[in-house]
Amino acid sequence: METSMTKLMKKTALYALLGAAAGAHAAEGFEPRYNVAGSLGGEIFAPPDQTGWAAGLATTYVPVRKVTGDDGKALTLPVPGGALAVPGLPAAASPTYGPGRTTLDGNGNMTRQDLALAYLTPEQYAGGRLLFVVDVPFARKHQSIALHGDTPALNWPAPVPQPVQSAVAGQFAAQYQGAQAAQGEAATGAINGIGDTELIAGWQYVGEQWRVLGSAALVMPTGKYGTDPQPDVGQGNFRTLRPALQVAYLPTPQLALAAKVSLGLNGRNHDNQLRSGNWWGTELAAGYKTGIGVFGLHALRVQQYQDDDNNPFGASRYRTTNAGAFYTARLPGLGTIVTLQYIDTMASRNAKHSSFLQLRLIQLF
Repeated sequence: METSMTKLMKKTALYALLGAAAGAHAAEGFEPRYNVAGSLGGEIFAPPDQTGWAAGLATTYVPVRKVTGDDGKALTLPVPGGALAVPGLPAAASPTYGPGRTTLDGNGNMTRQDLALAYLTPEQYAGGRLLFVVDVPFARKHQSIALHGDTPALNWPAPVPQPVQSAVAGQFAAQYQGAQAAQGEAATGAINGIGDTELIAGWQYVGEQWRVLGSAALVMPTGKYGTDPQPDVGQGNFRTLRPALQVAYLPTPQLALAAKVSLGLNGRNHDNQLRSGNWWGTELAAGYKTGIGVFGLHALRVQQYQDDDNNPFGASRYRTTNAGAFYTARLPGLGTIVTLQYIDTMASRNAKHSSFLQLRLIQLF
């Protein structure tokens, strides 16, 4: 009888918490296919005569402090109530328990390297040049997930001896908490490998005071991805089309103001039929050029404007607001452009609340 009761209660608790584990692997893993570390730096001062080939290498370190929910606080997930079948008792005398919530405590870190190869045509088209870029990322990611939630009280519909109630409640609590711990452990792990490749084509105009870049990126699902709650390098078995427009204005040769707007148009994940809602992003930056390099500030906002489809957690609209600073310089002799930037998440919803430290190198040939 004890063995059967334990198995039944364990099974009930595990099924009730099954959805909670998937919270560690919601739409796009709580991060969109967008550089939320910021893409506007001192490169906005680029001179008009740059053409030909260029190679870029960006290394980004991302410590994740928490995963947020709709209210901007730590993500909480619903746990449905149910009935507990107790061997030896008729169904009419078996206890029930009400719905509850469990808090997802998620943290970790990621180190990512992006290797990009670009070509800017020497020929001009409508006053600008065509730009083509291939970006292949490699990432190392670790995540730690823990679920915390109070054990719901058992409601007995009929009088049952107190020793029986106490024994059942004790075993139920142990199995309920054990199920939460097991689901957290199942979502904890580390991975490394190639991420999702980006193919970018655009048109760039560079004048004395104005710089304009219109582009479209196609993000391909080349990274490792699985529907289990373990961390992934890829973000899903779907494609994302990301058109963008970037404009910079130099009121003086030493001062630059820049803005960028982007759209993220997502396909449906072929592995789980979940479709992440489309999103928009905007970036702002201001830089001042000195004798030792460019110092600047930058900020961005990325936000879903469309609900997720077929997501067990509902709309799950992503939102993040980040702000930080950057420094850009050209290495003497080599001509390599170096950018060091830091940006921090100021507010977020349904997102990984993080900070980003990035070192970016661009070499012209």
